Amino acid sequence: MSTLPLALGPVELRRAVLGNLVSSVGETGLRFVLGLVLARLLMPAEMGLFALAMAVYGVAQLLRDAGLSAYLQREPALTPARFSACLGLTCCTTAAVTAALLLGAEPLAAQLGQPALVPLLQVLAAMLPLSAFGSVMAALQLRALAAGRIARVSLLGLGVQALVSVVLCSHGAGALGLAWAQLAAALACGLAYAGMRPPGLAWQPAWRGMGEVLRFALASLLPGALASLHGLVPDLLLARLGGAHLLGLFGRGQAAVGLLQVLAGRALSFGSLPVLSQRHAQAQALGPALQRAMALLTGLGWPLLALTVAYREPLIVGLYGAAWRDAVPAVAPLALVAALGLVFQQFGAGLAAVGRPGLAASPLALTLAARVGLAVLLFDGSVASFAWAMAAAAALALPLQLRLCAQHLGLSPRAVGAALGGSALAALVVVVVPLSLVPLAWLAALRASRHPLLEEAAQLTRRRMTSRK
Repeated sequence: MSTLPLALGPVELRRAVLGNLVSSVGETGLRFVLGLVLARLLMPAEMGLFALAMAVYGVAQLLRDAGLSAYLQREPALTPARFSACLGLTCCTTAAVTAALLLGAEPLAAQLGQPALVPLLQVLAAMLPLSAFGSVMAALQLRALAAGRIARVSLLGLGVQALVSVVLCSHGAGALGLAWAQLAAALACGLAYAGMRPPGLAWQPAWRGMGEVLRFALASLLPGALASLHGLVPDLLLARLGGAHLLGLFGRGQAAVGLLQVLAGRALSFGSLPVLSQRHAQAQALGPALQRAMALLTGLGWPLLALTVAYREPLIVGLYGAAWRDAVPAVAPLALVAALGLVFQQFGAGLAAVGRPGLAASPLALTLAARVGLAVLLFDGSVASFAWAMAAAAALALPLQLRLCAQHLGLSPRAVGAALGGSALAALVVVVVPLSLVPLAWLAALRASRHPLLEEAAQLTRRRMTSRK
């Protein structure tokens, strides 16, 4: 048996991020096509019901994980004993949460006034044991920045999900067909990960050593739980205030915003926790790395979000059909939420890397309380009023996030402003020029502001040319 250390160099990181970016393009394209097909097979109320079920499942999955995935990615020296302790805790949490979801499906559905939610939650509960194994394996792959393996498994799961969902929904299965598709995808991913287990780690759950793992897990659980509720509360509130139809429209607005910024958010955040943890373990300042990551994320994401807002109506109608036109007013406020989210995309990872994951809970708690209060106060029966309440809640947490960045991550408000200046210029430029000139205008804005994106692209190009030689 051996120990898995964190030993991630800049070359490995760039190669992994580039590989993840390429795979994300393919996966995003497939999800785009799947979304188009499902939007024409299902009604907004059916999509809203499934979104509500997935929101509840997200909380269950968070409680099942209990911060253990973050521990597996962050621990500088993952010994067999620590790994076995993680497996022991995972078995305990999985059994408890699966039983709770199965037993609580009917009372929860009754409380939400959605009796059709029960069979969806029962199917998703069966997925929890499969996701437990998958999350452990995914954490180990992320620890090693194994972008290729993660991409292959993810694409396999998406392919299975697409096939099962389209077949079932075309035969009238509705939202339940989407739940069965999720279960089939989890099974396929689990089987694929089974052949990727790293040697030297005994896959034997153990009680010994759980205390050390549990301390980190509990510290991570509060911000993780709040983050999950942060995503769950809008779905629960809107389902309660406006019904499944409005929830479906809200979900399509979120999908339109996420479609164009997913590459900037997910792909460029790949492997952030193990990389930041290694940097902190080597007594290197996190501020410069976080500032650069912030610039890279917003340099891609903000212009894409600006274009989404500028062309929101043709985008919604073109993607999902005229039946979803009422989702258009939600796009602008949801784009603002996404823009602020990109600024602090690595906020939680940075705090976890310095051993203070619990500090991420305070801005999440503030935003969560604001979401509930502002939604009740501002909702007038329209999806737009609800979306603007979410945007206002996100803005309220901004001062607290800036203060925590300055105190614990070495990232002052002045540094944040410097990281975002070029991205803001690029976002402004792309919406004032004709669509055909957007790529040139974006590059011109990056060059004028000396944006780090250009340097990163140049380094990747040089490395590619060198590897060909």
